[in-house]
Amino acid sequence: MKNNFIVFAFVIFSIVIGCTISISQPLRISTNLWIGYSPFFYMQQKGWLKDHNIEIVNVVSLSENMQMYESGFVNAFTGTQYEFEQMKKKTPDLEPMILLDRSLGGDVIMGNRDIHTLKKAQKINVYLEIDSVNKVLLDSFTELYGINPSVLHLINKDSDNSSMLEMADEPTLIITYTPYDMLLKKNGYKVVDTTKNVSFFMMDALYTDLKTREKYAEELAVLNQLIAKALDHLKKDPEEYFSTVQIYFNYKDKNAFMQALTSIQWIYNDRSLPLLEQLELHHIPTHTILEPVDEF
Repeated sequence: MKNNFIVFAFVIFSIVIGCTISISQPLRISTNLWIGYSPFFYMQQKGWLKDHNIEIVNVVSLSENMQMYESGFVNAFTGTQYEFEQMKKKTPDLEPMILLDRSLGGDVIMGNRDIHTLKKAQKINVYLEIDSVNKVLLDSFTELYGINPSVLHLINKDSDNSSMLEMADEPTLIITYTPYDMLLKKNGYKVVDTTKNVSFFMMDALYTDLKTREKYAEELAVLNQLIAKALDHLKKDPEEYFSTVQIYFNYKDKNAFMQALTSIQWIYNDRSLPLLEQLELHHIPTHTILEPVDEF
């Protein structure tokens, strides 16, 4: 009888300890440096996540976001519809959870030649994150302007590294996004085109799988609320918002930061028919997307 009691007590103890360990594991979210993901950096700097079992993991590229998720190091990741499509092939129950933004010029094609010259070039070096939406944007750009894909020499380089490229002698294109375009402009590269002109729908969201949605339902609900709160702070006090995230983006002042924000459209609380039609057109399901909140 005594032995049975000891075994029973051990089982109960193991269950309690196991639950404690499970609960203590935070919801890990991978995100990269893109102005449309600034709410994550804002809430991280404000310390809002500490008491809610949520952890932000900062990476340098969209590709690394996918790698972190695929390796199991994080439970959710931010990305465009392209990254979602790629990961859904490997994780069928992957779905968008929170809408973030739509690029309206924030993704850019930069270069050292004008389009007329590029159309005649025999070889063009192209720096981009090959395993990301950068490649899709490049394809749309070359098709729009009739640039022969056979002359493109693709060089896989994340935006952080490509932003440091010195002016090249040979025809060069760099597919990147804000804020990495700032350094390239300083080095003499010009904006050849952007998602504002190229007919290309690009949106960002937070994605995760069914297991995470069930295990971290409470944390995801809190995160949804905190994103709404961050965007509300941005609207009411841009100066404070900028000063909080400035360490990540290095814009020289609030005006430069606000100008950069005009290159995206926040779609967190957008449930308009045109947006829903675009999501459907690009095979982005909406049934798991959390509803926007307006109380914090």
